[in-house]
Amino acid sequence: MSDLPLISVVVPTYNRPDFLIKTMCSILNQSYKNIELIIVSNGKSDDNENAAKSFNDDRVRYIDQENSGGPAGPRNHGMRLASGKYIAVCDDDDLWLSDKLEKQISAMEADFSCGLCYTHMIFFDESGREWSDDRGDADFSSLCYRNVVPISSVVLRADLVQKLGGFDESATVGDSEDYEFILRYAYHTKLIFINEKLLKYWSGINRTTATDNERIIADDWRHFKSVMGCHFLVIKKTTARPWQFILPCFYYLKICSKSSAYIICKRLGLVGR
Repeated sequence: MSDLPLISVVVPTYNRPDFLIKTMCSILNQSYKNIELIIVSNGKSDDNENAAKSFNDDRVRYIDQENSGGPAGPRNHGMRLASGKYIAVCDDDDLWLSDKLEKQISAMEADFSCGLCYTHMIFFDESGREWSDDRGDADFSSLCYRNVVPISSVVLRADLVQKLGGFDESATVGDSEDYEFILRYAYHTKLIFINEKLLKYWSGINRTTATDNERIIADDWRHFKSVMGCHFLVIKKTTARPWQFILPCFYYLKICSKSSAYIICKRLGLVGR
């Protein structure tokens, strides 16, 4: 066991002790055992602390911090405390299949040019329904158009994290801090994609109705703004050129415009329901 590199697993959490317990079980029951599990509560919570300490496992470390708003702050806090050769991140409502880390570390130990490894995933919801999509290989160019890297599947080389830094905590990225992080790392390092569904990604039921049209349009344009913010920060933080993002910008603009136009036409009765 001592010959296996240590993996530091960082889990940010916020007021979801029941989910947290399930997530921790999936991590601590990995076939790869040489891990440290760093739980960072985004705001002091006795329920979170009791859930984390209920495992009585010396691989678990629990930390409270002041609420920083989103998951970027607690992720960064946990990564600063990490002592492993590799760092993995997992949200507190996602689940790992038991051989996830074993397969990822095997791939990364075989190719030292790879700084980030990610996997395919299964979506699931509270009804027990499961489904997947067409995620696959990615590089910097393709990621400018679409993020196909599930953040809870990611394993990183710790020395690369020390060099490139953590998640951006500014308002510029909106709720797309994981996208800016992945895009920035993809600019600097090779990515390895393991085409196996080794992550179960929580996607709770979120039904919408006709009365939600304004919210849908607002969400689309808010996402467009956050994506453009991510592109801006990657240009600022790397040597990427602005012209590399012109076509992706029009791509996202087209998607938002088509979505808004369709919803408006639907409201006006110009298209079928």
